[in-house]
Amino acid sequence: MKSGIDRSKIDELLRLFSTAIATTKLYSLEHEQVQKQIYRIQQCLNTLFKQQGELTFMIVKKELLFEGTPLEQTLHCERIARSLHHRNIGYFSITKGVDNSEIELFIDVACGNQSADQLETSAPHIDYGEIDIKDDPDAILAIARFEDLSREELASIKTLYDKIADKENFDLHRISSIISGFVTAFQQECNPLLALVPLKIEDEYSFAHSINVAILNIAQATSLGFGTDLLHDVGLAGMLHDAGKIFVDKEIIRGTHQLSDAEWQEIKKHPTRGAQYLMGQDGVPQIAILTAFEHHMRYDMTGYPTPPSTWQLNLCSQMTMISDTFDALRTRRAYNEPWDLPRISGRMLEVAGSQLNPCLTMNFLKLLKGCGDKIMTDGLELSAEAPHLSEEELNKRCVCE
Repeated sequence: MKSGIDRSKIDELLRLFSTAIATTKLYSLEHEQVQKQIYRIQQCLNTLFKQQGELTFMIVKKELLFEGTPLEQTLHCERIARSLHHRNIGYFSITKGVDNSEIELFIDVACGNQSADQLETSAPHIDYGEIDIKDDPDAILAIARFEDLSREELASIKTLYDKIADKENFDLHRISSIISGFVTAFQQECNPLLALVPLKIEDEYSFAHSINVAILNIAQATSLGFGTDLLHDVGLAGMLHDAGKIFVDKEIIRGTHQLSDAEWQEIKKHPTRGAQYLMGQDGVPQIAILTAFEHHMRYDMTGYPTPPSTWQLNLCSQMTMISDTFDALRTRRAYNEPWDLPRISGRMLEVAGSQLNPCLTMNFLKLLKGCGDKIMTDGLELSAEAPHLSEEELNKRCVCE
């Protein structure tokens, strides 16, 4: 890196760009929060241009470099590199004199809303191009099954949950690469349900459940045609949706007894606490924060926390409710036996339109059917374990608990 340039300002610039890209994908370029980020980007650039009149970044093997020097692999750098890599942009330079309209266009291009060609005619202070790197040894490997995860990857996930459990700050970079592996596999038309954590892993329910919700979110989003960047953030949202449960007494979470009113009130606080906790973590996509807050509100808004009358649920939260419900019903817990696929499907259809988005529920059930009978033997292994429950017992079973 050239001497004299303020490294902290480069990091700030990339954080601002990353946040603006993520927020634009979630809302729009005109959203107030995006416009605030663009203003801050301009202020940061003005400071940097006093030190150096041109800033050049490169994307090599999906890693972001500044002036030829690799930058720390943060989630912000990864998001920028991934977004530009998908637009075939291998490098970009920003020179003194760039204005807000050029910054807006660059963000829109990074989000895939406009062609990079527009930069040539409408952004004279932003240059870009391709870099031909063949046979990339660091290309993301597809993760088609849970068993594909290496010991190092499993250790990374476990470390994440250990840090969350201790209410510490965490680094999402390694988890982000794992999510990318699932996305890559599903885009190659692998059977997503075969990636679910095997039912035999009972002692780490929260760990397994979070991975499964991430996988099921990606599967739903893939079937709906989401782009790669949004698939990635939807998967992270699933992984982190229950972060707020770290603030609930473990005896309440693990208990097998009927919850008291006071205990139930504690449980109902976990979405708000989870969203607040994630807001304090660097690099967490806004869609993940929203999903942590909304994933128990229900489609008809009768859940918790109680939102204002004009509140609109984001799509990822509604998908997470479905993933959460399915995995809760298919899993053996201390107080519940797993259900087989027909019972799960029937129960989900019963609550479609009230607890769950009916259109997304139908799409999810079609996704299950489309995966074929093989999931019953190689993936879910439910039929042999599912109890024969009476109608009364079926009606008592909690959904999206």
